[in-house]
Amino acid sequence: MDALCAWHGDGEGFHYAVGRDDWAPLAVAGFCLSDNDECRAWLDEALRARVWITHDMLAAWHGANRAVLYGCGARLDQSRPPLRPPAPGAGNEQEIAPLVRATEMAELFALTWKRHHLVSPFRKFGNSVAYNALSVHHTLRLASQTNEHALERVVEWLALWFEARGLKVDRKEKTVHLPGYQALFYRSDAEMWP
Repeated sequence: MDALCAWHGDGEGFHYAVGRDDWAPLAVAGFCLSDNDECRAWLDEALRARVWITHDMLAAWHGANRAVLYGCGARLDQSRPPLRPPAPGAGNEQEIAPLVRATEMAELFALTWKRHHLVSPFRKFGNSVAYNALSVHHTLRLASQTNEHALERVVEWLALWFEARGLKVDRKEKTVHLPGYQALFYRSDAEMWP
């Protein structure tokens, strides 16, 4: 399970859940904070890469959740009382994260997600002795760890952002309570795996 979906295998295939009814994954909500078509395209790309669902299924899922998700951040920004920023040099990330606007949080989240989940354009990774020696080099390992840590922090900020606007966040399940959200359930066959 991560901030996008939960999954399990049963030997015959994998079962995926993109949230549960009335509870959207934080990643889904993060990509939909602004009314930005590119963010939704990145969300679709992440779902297709993870869950292998068709464009038609994604379109139906988006249609079912359009009223709940699209531009939800702007609606939340308008409904919350103004928050007072900390004095310059004061405050920590937990105090600062709720202060950013929806579009700013959407950008922080989407860019960090994309950096961590960058997909290689190569179908098969190199496997020479030289490639293997360089692929585990500490600089590449540290870059990967940095991107992973950054995503963990930004998901935490996203949770804080929603909580500051009065929404419940399930940190264990990495979901946010958005009444009306319709979960997406999908099963892939084991034979899809090489």
